[in-house]
Amino acid sequence: MSRNRIADLRLRGSTSSLPVRVYWPGQVASQPVPLLVFCMVGAGAGAEETCRSLSEDYGLLVLAVRCAAGADDGMTVLEWAAEHAAELGADPGRLVVAGQGSGGAVAAAVESQARAAGWPAVRLATDPDLSEAVRKILARAASNSGDPHRLSSESE
Repeated sequence: MSRNRIADLRLRGSTSSLPVRVYWPGQVASQPVPLLVFCMVGAGAGAEETCRSLSEDYGLLVLAVRCAAGADDGMTVLEWAAEHAAELGADPGRLVVAGQGSGGAVAAAVESQARAAGWPAVRLATDPDLSEAVRKILARAASNSGDPHRLSSESE
């Protein structure tokens, strides 16, 4: 049985409302947690379990979005997430984008657009094993800063 708290939001997208599912970590955090925007394309098979697991296992706040309009939808959610992270219990300075399959390509485009726009560090988690990619990002951040909860702004 999952301990995650989950809620559904609707954001204003470029062409229509954009459904987003929010997964909070099961453990209460003493400080704001990293925020992951999870990009899905198509049916997003296995996305529910992946998002629950990433939130639960790594203490991330996860925003899952179906990116029908590709990177535009992902950027909309990332921008909203950065503006509202504190309200959700997350740190706007610790943003990660990820996806699996085609969603991984969308996440890469989102990260690239954010970087081109001069955003502070937005990390991209891509790997056949997404959990391992997230673990590496968090471990690298801890070794770069001495704080396991701070994502480094250095390029990987």
